Amino acid sequence: MPHLSNQQAEKLAEIGAFLRDRRLELGLSLEELAAKTFVRQSILAAIENASLEDLPEPVYTQGFIRRFADALGLDGKSVAAAFPTLVEPAEQSPQASVSRGGMGWQLRPLHLYLIYFALVATAVAGLAYLFRPQTQSITDLTPAPTPTAAATPTPRPTPAETVEVKLSLSEAAWLEVEADGRVVYAGILQSGTERRWQAKERLIVRTGNAGAVKVSVNNGPFQPMGQLGEVTEKEFLVSQATTQTPTTSTAPEHTVAN
Repeated sequence: MPHLSNQQAEKLAEIGAFLRDRRLELGLSLEELAAKTFVRQSILAAIENASLEDLPEPVYTQGFIRRFADALGLDGKSVAAAFPTLVEPAEQSPQASVSRGGMGWQLRPLHLYLIYFALVATAVAGLAYLFRPQTQSITDLTPAPTPTAAATPTPRPTPAETVEVKLSLSEAAWLEVEADGRVVYAGILQSGTERRWQAKERLIVRTGNAGAVKVSVNNGPFQPMGQLGEVTEKEFLVSQATTQTPTTSTAPEHTVAN
């Protein structure tokens, strides 16, 4: 996981202790809260104990803190906002750093050996081609038949003007959808739900249960976002999307206009 600053570690310890005291005050178990929030029990325990090594990236941890606090009857948004998501840049070793003015990589002995081997292989192949027997079969002298009809060119996909993402859930999952830099949805969708969103430049989908969420981009085939229980973020760019034949869908549409 990313390197967390001392400030993040201290804040997580304060928030975790506060949530644990509130949970015990209400007489709730972590198992009950896991069923209520759709967050794994191990994640909730890691928040209470400030176990950084057992938590995902800060942005996801902040979302889990919010759901944890909401389930305890607290203002989850305010509690989660106390946990900063900015991370300190990790120190780079002298060997890993590369000058911007340089080539961006250094030749090592192994690189030199591979380059030498490639040059030798190319030279051998070239000589073999030059000195191969120059024979011609009868079929080579026979003119190729003139095609009677031109082949129909394969149509190329048309670049899309917007990117549209459809989501289909097989289990309940927490989701956050960001369109063109603005969060347009954050919450829990139940099993069997289908939703879709559009953006003019970029759509980002974050989920705490990737295996339960299938994604279709611009009417393409549905693909799972990941494994069950996996915390995942996917980015969809209009520059990489193409239009396809629309399919019938009854899911509500959420269009983001700038």
